[in-house]
Amino acid sequence: MPIWIIAKYEILRFMRMRYVLIIQFLMPLLLIFILGSALSGAFKIEDRTLKPVKVDVVQSDSGVLSAGFKSFLSTPELMKIIQPMNIQSRDEAVKRLKSGDSEFALVIPSDFSSRVLEGEEAEWEMILGQDYGQNLTAKMTLRSFLDQVNYMQSAIISAGPGAAELLQKQGSDSSFNPTAEASSHVRLGKLTSSNSNYTAMQYYTASMLVMFLLYSGMGAALGLQGEKERHTLSRLNAMPIHEYQILLGKILGNMFSSIVQAALVIGATILFYGVDWGNDFFHLFLVCLLIIVASMSLAILIMLAAKSSKAISTTFQMIILAMTFLSGGFTPLPEGLLQRMGEFTLNHWAMQSMFRIMLGSDAAIIGHHLLILAGISGGLLLLSLMVYRKAGYHE
Repeated sequence: MPIWIIAKYEILRFMRMRYVLIIQFLMPLLLIFILGSALSGAFKIEDRTLKPVKVDVVQSDSGVLSAGFKSFLSTPELMKIIQPMNIQSRDEAVKRLKSGDSEFALVIPSDFSSRVLEGEEAEWEMILGQDYGQNLTAKMTLRSFLDQVNYMQSAIISAGPGAAELLQKQGSDSSFNPTAEASSHVRLGKLTSSNSNYTAMQYYTASMLVMFLLYSGMGAALGLQGEKERHTLSRLNAMPIHEYQILLGKILGNMFSSIVQAALVIGATILFYGVDWGNDFFHLFLVCLLIIVASMSLAILIMLAAKSSKAISTTFQMIILAMTFLSGGFTPLPEGLLQRMGEFTLNHWAMQSMFRIMLGSDAAIIGHHLLILAGISGGLLLLSLMVYRKAGYHE
């Protein structure tokens, strides 16, 4: 069949180009090693001993909630996290913060309890110190008390004035502690109790594999354009072969080479770098196949739209580098606009699918990512077929 003969000779042509073999097979492994080794510290999660925060408390409130707050601060769990010290005024607390005698300050207004009981807006003033980590620890700890107060205030607003009177009556009872439950919400935990995260080597193995599989489409586009520029396409068209058979044969030949490339990269990273790809190699094969289909669809679109090999190379590189950057392929991006833009790229869903496979996620989660990836690849394939029907592959 002409299609398979053309695909065979395309593979042979590809194997004879040594520089392509170096770029397609050795370059990904080199980049994975460099990036995975150099940036391994950025992916390492460690448990650290929490240092108690020195908190100055300016307690001007003497209402029903003041006793509960004092009891809250004196619990053994809280004493491991914050070290409170009563201060008389806000100015003194600010002065101690500037001198380094304290690390955080809390100012409670005199009408705090009364405003809570009346169902009105009530707030604390938290004055931050110089250490971001200590500020975060103090804020999260003290907010556990505020969460309980908010719950109480919502009950007062819903039940009416009678609930406030009952609360004031209970407040005179020494055994009443509105924050007994809140204090139980504060506890120390471990981030590394489970290894549900990927390493730097796994991260860059996935990102570089996706990027170089997309680059295989550029090789296909340049090969197709080369037939035009060398005027060998006219000879092929002179034969009793339809032009779509020529195009399909060349695409299938490049797809086979890309599948071999993916298999060698995956095998080499397992053997030499110890990368854990998980046990779901079937879904991993589907991910690679979908990336290759998308890459070849891009090759057809760009080849039909561009007029020269230089234009094809420039366009392909701009698209691939932009998608790799937006998806965090070079370095993980912080939350924000760039990260949200990355969710519209092929690289993002390909990488996330590989990460889910590496971490052994549920089949439903992997299937969700695969479905979106298949939708993107299918859309590109459909668009390339529509454009091909109008433009055709000829000189």
